Amino acid sequence: MPTFTPKKLAMEDTIGEKLRQARHNRQLNIEPIAKKLKIRAEYLMAMEDERFDKLPAGLYGKNFLKEYALFLGLKPKELFKDLDDKLFGEENTNPFSQKVLKSHKLLVWPKIIKNILIACAILICFLYLIFYFKNIVTAPDLIITQPDKNILTKANAITILGRTEPEAEVRINGEIVLNNNKGVFSQTVNLKKGLNSLTVSAQKKYSRAQLITRQILVE
Repeated sequence: MPTFTPKKLAMEDTIGEKLRQARHNRQLNIEPIAKKLKIRAEYLMAMEDERFDKLPAGLYGKNFLKEYALFLGLKPKELFKDLDDKLFGEENTNPFSQKVLKSHKLLVWPKIIKNILIACAILICFLYLIFYFKNIVTAPDLIITQPDKNILTKANAITILGRTEPEAEVRINGEIVLNNNKGVFSQTVNLKKGLNSLTVSAQKKYSRAQLITRQILVE
């Protein structure tokens, strides 16, 4: 007659059974442990019954299991080897976990706003430098009001009237002409018979020169 050899139940090796057996060996009840660990009794029972979906999702559930195992004298690392991490996945519907996640995301916004403000400040400084440099090298405005065009005259002298920027240096045929604090200048120039070419220039310290030429024909 064949002999019967009893087989060890698979449940004996499960996480829940290890927890339950460790608790029974220490002759402890669920309620005192729950008060001691400040973990709800139904969570402890859920762990022993392998109902991990009843635990808080994410790290909260894992921490409960770790604390319970340490309290019973078990090694959490050995339990986690047999535990499918998907039971404590990141996707969950636990309201508290979602609030913590959203709060963490909100912490990023001040950094984003700070970076935007810094980028805007750098851009403004860069645009200002471009404007300042352009203002330095750009030729100043120059307007000749008299004579306003090429003319024919019998006079042996003519008065040149004009306006430019106050800081610009004005020259007529290379000779410096003073201008007032509004940039207005006036200079009388002697003429000779025939064609006289008068070149008026205005230039700031580091800028290009602005030139205007008038042709004066003396009879």
